[in-house]
Amino acid sequence: MFQEHLWSALVAGALIALLGLSGSALVFRGDLDRWSVSQWSSVAPRGAVHSLDEAVARALREHPRRELARLVVPPSATVLGWIQDFHFALFAGEPGLKVNGVAALALLLLALSGPVLWWPARGRWSHAFKIRRGPAAATWRDLHAVVGVVSWAAILLITLTAIYFAFRGTATAVVTLASGAATVAPPKIERPAAASQPAFASLDALVAAARRAEPTAHLDELRPARTPERPASLSFRLPGDSVVGRHRLFLDPVSATVLRLDRHDSLDFGGRVFANMAPWHFGSFGGRVTQWLWFVVGLVPALLLGSGLWLWWRKRRRRAVARAKPP
Repeated sequence: MFQEHLWSALVAGALIALLGLSGSALVFRGDLDRWSVSQWSSVAPRGAVHSLDEAVARALREHPRRELARLVVPPSATVLGWIQDFHFALFAGEPGLKVNGVAALALLLLALSGPVLWWPARGRWSHAFKIRRGPAAATWRDLHAVVGVVSWAAILLITLTAIYFAFRGTATAVVTLASGAATVAPPKIERPAAASQPAFASLDALVAAARRAEPTAHLDELRPARTPERPASLSFRLPGDSVVGRHRLFLDPVSATVLRLDRHDSLDFGGRVFANMAPWHFGSFGGRVTQWLWFVVGLVPALLLGSGLWLWWRKRRRRAVARAKPP
């Protein structure tokens, strides 16, 4: 078990530590986003007010290699968007996402093997959470073990949700099969055969339909449909919600009619699991308390990597010195 723990850390530890640090920054992404665009909350008109579609079309003309995948309110700031792109997919799209998934699997192995290596012998439980103040090696070994065990539950939850995001199709099938949920998948749209593809409704029409369905909602993220057979989706919060994107609307991309409204409190088990994936991953499910806890937990992999590598290097050096001594 020690060798599996060691090699998982040596192979993937640096990436895991960087993902943890970037994840800590993203815990307060919503607050940082709002702060970064606070000066836009009141803008003096300088001419005609453009629609969402016109604004997006202008952005795409200026960045022709991009395509619209989602529209976030408010938009991510430049630095925060850079951190987010790294954390989600290492700036490499789908291949980077899969690499992150492999790192999450390595972290899962570390999270499962760590408590086994730490587990005290019978009669030693009174010393299980003590950090000795003796030699540096003993102090760092105890700190490594205790910090890892104390943060174990949070790290395991973050790891499992990271695996879900990296291998979403497989994870969705597993949870759907286990829960028997029918509300996990987006609604299907069946259209009669036509000679040409029907025209998409405007982004403004989708937003207007969402506001009619939920007049008091704070809209968080709009994901336009890529084909007429797939629905557009819009996540939102209601007054009193602290979790971003807890509720979701699915809309017909052609007629802009509401196909289904998924409120978190009305979802079945499978639906709630999927709705909570992002809050569980970024710690927003319990408000400020869990956000600050997740911020600290994001720093833990770097501490564990540093202390573990130092203990491993020290042990190897001592062995090398012992072998070099004449018999």
